[in-house]
Amino acid sequence: MTHETELYSKEFPKELKLILSMLRGDLTTLTSEEIVGRLRDINWSLFVQLVNHHRLYSVIYMNLKSMNIPMVPEAVMERLKQQYTINTFRMLQLTAEMEQVCRVFRERGIRTITLKGPALAHDLYGDVSMRTSKDLDILIPVQEVEAAERILTELGYQRKEGERELTVRSWKWREHHICYIHPSKRTQVEIHWRLNPDSGRETDFELLWKRSRFSSYTQTPVRMLEREDLWVYLVTHGARHGWFRLRWLLDIDQMIRTIPMDMAKVERRLRAEGRLSIGSQALHLTSDLLNTPLNESCTSIMAIRERTGKRLAQEGTLFMNDMLESPSELKHYQSYLFSLRSTRQKWFFFVERLYPSIWDVHQLPLPRPLFFLYFPLRPFLWFWRRLKRSTMTERGKV
Repeated sequence: MTHETELYSKEFPKELKLILSMLRGDLTTLTSEEIVGRLRDINWSLFVQLVNHHRLYSVIYMNLKSMNIPMVPEAVMERLKQQYTINTFRMLQLTAEMEQVCRVFRERGIRTITLKGPALAHDLYGDVSMRTSKDLDILIPVQEVEAAERILTELGYQRKEGERELTVRSWKWREHHICYIHPSKRTQVEIHWRLNPDSGRETDFELLWKRSRFSSYTQTPVRMLEREDLWVYLVTHGARHGWFRLRWLLDIDQMIRTIPMDMAKVERRLRAEGRLSIGSQALHLTSDLLNTPLNESCTSIMAIRERTGKRLAQEGTLFMNDMLESPSELKHYQSYLFSLRSTRQKWFFFVERLYPSIWDVHQLPLPRPLFFLYFPLRPFLWFWRRLKRSTMTERGKV
C-alpha cells in the first residue's frame, strides 16, 4: 500500500524528497549502505537551491553536520554553513531591532504583540539561528496605526515603495498591514492591525493582548501571542501562502512536538473564525510529509473537515513543488485562496467587492467631502484598471 507521504509528494523531485526525509529524521535509522543508495544521483546544486528556497538551510546544515555523511560534497556543506552563519547574524540584528522598536512603542503608550521574528524562532527551536526571518511583524491596536507610522519615521523607516497610504480611516478593514523599510539598517517592519487580510472574523486585539505572554528570549519586555492563538495564526498564514516554503510547515510540526497546547481550545478558535478546513489541511500536511505525531485532539480537528482538509492539502503541495517567488505565479492561486474561505467568508468576499478600495483613492483622488462618490464610481474605476493593465501587458510593460 502506498503511504500518503508518497501520494502527496509523488511529483516532488528526489532532492525535495531527500529534504523531507532529513526533516523527518529518516536517515538516522538507515544503514550506511542504505544512505549511499538514498543519496545516489542526487543533484546537489538543485538540493542547495531547494534548501535555500524553503529557508531550511540552518536546520538542514545542523542535520547534516551531526550525521557527518561522507557522500555530501564539501562544497554543499560549506555553502550551507555560510547561509547558516549569515542567518545567525541576521537574526541577532533583528533581535536588537525588535527590542528597540517595541521599547519605543511602549514608551509612547502603544501596545505591541510580536507575531514572528526572533521571538518565534526562540520559542519554537530554542535557538534563533535555526529559523529565518526577513522582517518583524508587529500587531498593534488599529487606532494607533498613524502614531506608529510617525514613530517609525522618527526611527528612520520609510514606507515600502508601492505601499498604499490608508487615506480613509474607516476602510482599514480592507487592509491588514503596512510595510516599512530602514534604508541603512536594511531591516523591515510590518505593522499589523489585523492578523489576516481576508476581512473575516478574527479575535479582537484586546482579547489577544489579554491572553498574550512575554517572550523568554528578550531582555526587554516583548509580548507574543498565546500559544493557541499563535498556532491558529501560523496555520492561517501558511495556508494563505500555499505553504510554498516548507519552513512554515516545519513551524507547525515544531509547535506540536515541543510546545504544550490545548488543542480543544485551538479547535474552538478555528471554529469561531471559520478556519477548521485550514486547520485540517495543516495537520494532514504536517502528519503526512513530516510524520508529526498527532494526539486525539489533533485527529479530531482533521476529522471535522477531513475531505476538505485532504483536498486543500493536495492543492498546497502544488505550491511546494516549484521554487516560486510567490504562489500567485500559479494561475489557480486565486481559486485556491477562495477555497480556503468558509461559506460565510465567501459571502463576505462578494459583499466586500462592492466597497471602495485604497486603489480607487489613488487612482482618482477626491476631496474628503466627496468620498461617497467612490461607491457609484467603483465599477468604472475597476474596469479602467483592468483595461490599463491589459494594455500594459500587451506592450510588454508588465
